[in-house]
Formats: sequence, C-alpha cells, structure tokens
Amino acid sequence: MDVKKKQHKQFLITYISYIATIIATISVAILSYVLFQSDWAYLIIFILLLILLFASYRFKKALYLIIHRTYMENILDDVIDPIDLKPDYDTIDVQKKLLKQDYKLHYTGNQYVVLVKIVKDTQIRKIFQHYILHVAVILFDSKLTYYQTQVDNLINEIQFKSQTEDKKRIDRLLITQYKQVDEFNEKERLAINEIIFIKTDKHIVSTINVGLLKSPPIALMLASKTFRPSTYYQIHLDDIYDALK
Repeated sequence: MDVKKKQHKQFLITYISYIATIIATISVAILSYVLFQSDWAYLIIFILLLILLFASYRFKKALYLIIHRTYMENILDDVIDPIDLKPDYDTIDVQKKLLKQDYKLHYTGNQYVVLVKIVKDTQIRKIFQHYILHVAVILFDSKLTYYQTQVDNLINEIQFKSQTEDKKRIDRLLITQYKQVDEFNEKERLAINEIIFIKTDKHIVSTINVGLLKSPPIALMLASKTFRPSTYYQIHLDDIYDALK
C-alpha cells in the first residue's frame, strides 16, 4: 500500500471513529436521562460532555496531522526547480525588495532582521474579512537555524497587538525565512525542507525556508510546481517569487 492510500485510509478510520464516538456519547447521555431522571442523570451527562470535548480535541488534532502529512507528500511529489538569481543577489537585496513591497522593518539585530506586512484579505474572504500577516525573516549568519525562538515570540506579539490594539483579526500567517547558504549539502537540504503548512477550520499557517546560494546564483526551497493546498499557499509563493526577482 503506497503512502497516499495509507494516509487516506488512516484519515477515514480516524474520521469514522470520531463520528462513532459522538453518536455513542449522545446515545449514552439520552439513555442516562431516560433511565435515571434524577440529579445523577445531569451529572452523567455533564461528565459525558467533558469526555466528548476532550475526545473532539484529540480527534481533530489527529485529523489535522494526517492532512498535514498528506500536504507534505503532495508537495514532495512535484518539487520546483532551483530559482535562478541575478549574480551576487543576496539577503540584503531581498530586504530591499521586500521594503519596496510594503513590508515594514519590525526588528533589527546583528544576526537577523524581521519584516512584516499586514494586509486585509479582500481577495478570498469577501465576507467577514480578516487580515493576513506576512512575515519575512532574513538571517545573515549561515550557521543559524531557520527557526528562532525569539522570532516566534515576536510573531506572537505582533498578532496580539494587532488583535487587541489595532482590532485586526489575523488568522492567516505566511512566514518566509531567507538565509545565505555557503554550501548546499544534506544538512542544509533537510533544514530547507523543514516547512510547515497547517490548515484548520479557522487558521492557516505556512512557513517556507529559502536558501540563497552564491555559486551558482540560485534560490532553493521546498515547494510544489502544481499542488496548491490553499489559495493562500499560492499567495505565499507569489510573495517569495517577487522578492527573488
């Protein structure tokens, strides 16, 4: 059985188990109310509701994990070719290009900078419009890992401020992490391939790592030529392509 069929089967089993758990819990609750008709019935129903809430959380988490794995398999099936860059195009050029694309410098440090852009989602969500947070992390030190704890904290602060002070609800988060790569080896390949695409009923989080190689002048990232798990994924890729032109 290939990976896709196995994941599809796993998804169906998990989903059917989730539905069966809901039906069983409701049935037991109804029987408890009919048979006992006392305060004990309300206590049993309350406990069953708590169990159902916990089970729903676990099942949803399992389903989202399976969906995420499926997305990753589809992306790996049709990976884009390296992107040709202008000679000597580096992280400083990327930063200049992003600033021209309405990104704002949010954090400046010796090892990396963080640029952000918050735009209203007028193209896809035409009703109950929310906001898309674009984050670009530019790492100057090739030895740094793409994922930085301080950057995560900064993103959380941006989201909190946007929703509490600016009254802009953000539920679409597109993060691109750029880094100059001295040598493309197996370690670097694995680091670039540590991408994230999470799509739930309320949120979308997409993270793509981009390695900039000087010789030859190319950009390397893990993305699909044709597979699009969401329209926001296409928006994310377009944003990256524009920064690398």
